[in-house]
Amino acid sequence: MLKGAGLDHDWTFLQKHLLSGTIPAINDTASPIDLLLSKYLSDRLQVEVKDTITVYLVQGHNDIRPRKFRVCGLYETGLEQQDHQLVYLDIQHLQRFAQWGLKAELMVYDTTHSSGLYIEGLGFGGDRIYTYNWSGTNLRGKGPHWVDVPAQGDTMITMILTDADHTIADTAWVRISRASSFYLGTGMTQAKSTELAPGFDVERGGSGGSHTKYCGGFEVTLDRSEDLMVMDDLVYREYLDVGLRSLSVRDRFPEIFAWLELLDTNVIVIILLMIIVAIINMTSALLIIILERTPMIGVLKALGSSNARIRRIFLIDAAYILGIGILLGDLLGIGLCLVQRTFEVVRLPVESYYVDVVPVHLDWQPIVLLNVGTMLICILALVVPSMLVTRIAPAKAIRFD
Repeated sequence: MLKGAGLDHDWTFLQKHLLSGTIPAINDTASPIDLLLSKYLSDRLQVEVKDTITVYLVQGHNDIRPRKFRVCGLYETGLEQQDHQLVYLDIQHLQRFAQWGLKAELMVYDTTHSSGLYIEGLGFGGDRIYTYNWSGTNLRGKGPHWVDVPAQGDTMITMILTDADHTIADTAWVRISRASSFYLGTGMTQAKSTELAPGFDVERGGSGGSHTKYCGGFEVTLDRSEDLMVMDDLVYREYLDVGLRSLSVRDRFPEIFAWLELLDTNVIVIILLMIIVAIINMTSALLIIILERTPMIGVLKALGSSNARIRRIFLIDAAYILGIGILLGDLLGIGLCLVQRTFEVVRLPVESYYVDVVPVHLDWQPIVLLNVGTMLICILALVVPSMLVTRIAPAKAIRFD
């Protein structure tokens, strides 16, 4: 699938995934035309950057147009739907090749008479059921039509081309005057009388075709993914005519978002399991500490300390041990993430994971919240095991020593 890009296209994403070469040149009339190809298609076609390939543009059953393209660059995103299908080029070439709009032209016959000449209207594109409107004249149909040219001055003929499918109209015009030794041009491309109509000066022009008013779709790029559904509804309600629809990236690639949501679920499950393991380990550690400090508990109670104060001592001790563990875990985890982000040690098969390396994104806010939340949950969970202190009698504890 050919995807046309204009001057306003954001190449940031493809620039990040560009393996070699450059992005296509926009508004470049040079031949052959630049084409950005994926690495997947490049390997299958056995072509490299700067190679020239022939692309057959298919429109309908019998309309096949071969065009020469030059591979300007290779990209690889890891997205199968994109790498296996999409190639990029300047949208103006695609608009012209696809003939989405109309193109009006006027043909001037080289068979002339001293009083005038013949012209004929030509149409291209659209549904090919054309209507030729000759502005300000009584001419009808495509012609050829006889045009009288006065001895002095010039004659201006304008034709507006429309079709039955209400494609955007196109305009062509021709200015004819008697041949003279000089001609004052208007900045438009002009043809000499010896080239088109002997004995006449002929200048032709037009709007250049209405294909520039057409495209296969518009893309809206958002800065925040949270605005996706709101913007999708807004575009559909406010900006689309009947028969048109909006398609969000979630609708286009549902399997990718399902995969990402599964990853989020896995993260939550893993965090819950690790917190449960931490609670069990800290409970065991706290019970061992209490049992080892049984004589101390008896002495403190004999000296008048309350159960709540003694429990607070052990909870503070457990929090200290837990804090050291969390800090060491942060240092190890963040250190490994920095190594991965810098050196990309862990690689992945891009066909299965959409990326070729394990991506790393460090955001300090969730890290801090996770640490604080783990600390609070574990300390609250240790409140019940610390109640063992209340069951220790001072006399038995001191005698136990």
